[in-house]
Amino acid sequence: MISTAPDKDYIITIRRELHRIPEIGFELPKTLAVIRRELDAMGIEYTEKFGRSSIVGYIGRGKGRTLALRADIDALPIKENTGLPYSSEHDGMMHACGHDAHAAILLGTAKMLKASEDELPCEVRLFFQAGEETPPGGAIFMCEDGCMEGVEAVLGLHVSPMGVPGKILFNYGETSACSRRFIIKLHGKTSHAAAPRNGIDAIAMAYKVYSGLQLLRAREVDPKRPVILNVGTINGGSAANNVCGEVEMTGTVRTLDDETGEIVIGRIREICESAASDMGGRAEVITPPYYPAVINDRAIAERLKAAAIEALGEDMVYDELEPSLGGEDFAHFAKIAPAAYFRLGTRLGNVKAVTHNEKMVLDDERLVNGALVYRAFINGMYV
Repeated sequence: MISTAPDKDYIITIRRELHRIPEIGFELPKTLAVIRRELDAMGIEYTEKFGRSSIVGYIGRGKGRTLALRADIDALPIKENTGLPYSSEHDGMMHACGHDAHAAILLGTAKMLKASEDELPCEVRLFFQAGEETPPGGAIFMCEDGCMEGVEAVLGLHVSPMGVPGKILFNYGETSACSRRFIIKLHGKTSHAAAPRNGIDAIAMAYKVYSGLQLLRAREVDPKRPVILNVGTINGGSAANNVCGEVEMTGTVRTLDDETGEIVIGRIREICESAASDMGGRAEVITPPYYPAVINDRAIAERLKAAAIEALGEDMVYDELEPSLGGEDFAHFAKIAPAAYFRLGTRLGNVKAVTHNEKMVLDDERLVNGALVYRAFINGMYV
């Protein structure tokens, strides 16, 4: 049983240090330097061989059974406007999604676990993952390199700046969306507008495609299954007196299961190819790598609930959280081993903060609750 308590002041200090130096994607030299420095000071073995710009630490290595804890560590290309004394020192970059808090919680957990390493009932693997905000995300590269080998369960958390401070929120199944992007390229033929018969109008194709996608969403998708199909950009044409020869459209599909996402993407392809062919043109549909849906394993989620109640009390646990249609590449870890992903309420007073916003703030006094839940989960996992 782990007897050491997490150091709240340490977690807050590290979180604020990381908040000052946000970095984006896989270019994280300062962030990684802080994580290396702290792991070295704790005497924790780690490697950087998995994925890109990511670190995996090991505590209790060789104990046989393995639990992984994951924190994403990258920031967003947003100019901070919070007025905090520890605001971003990197212009145009901000930890507006709370990944500084995630990294600090995991480092605080690491410090606690290392101090009680002899008492651990299992090996704990620490995932400090880059690129969560940069599709296809850093998790897939870590998994491809074998970071999950031998892992029996994996946990992750995300701060919730609108949530009750310190409260744990989760559910027992669909947690976040399968998030897929699409790029549609419609190829027609340019001509003078005075002789439209000599051209093939790509804008007209785009109109047919857009209308078809709206009907798809309204008439072809099971109404009991949430689906977002959004066209975010349409670009084409070069002059008012030309028939447009090329149009590009981009958008996203969000579903709560991967199968529905695959069906919708398949229909998008068919609609585009049909609309273009009907007019004598050609369509390309490009679907980059994507974030699968995060599905909480029921057994692990039930253990999480028991741990959270033990650590914080029943009134601080809510297990009926509505699924999010946001994407989260934690899904790649959850596809390999049973997983639970939960939210930690971090509302600061009466501030109505939202993530991905230049004024996003959180109550870092409550971050220690994440480490307390991890401790209780580990203590109870193999009893």
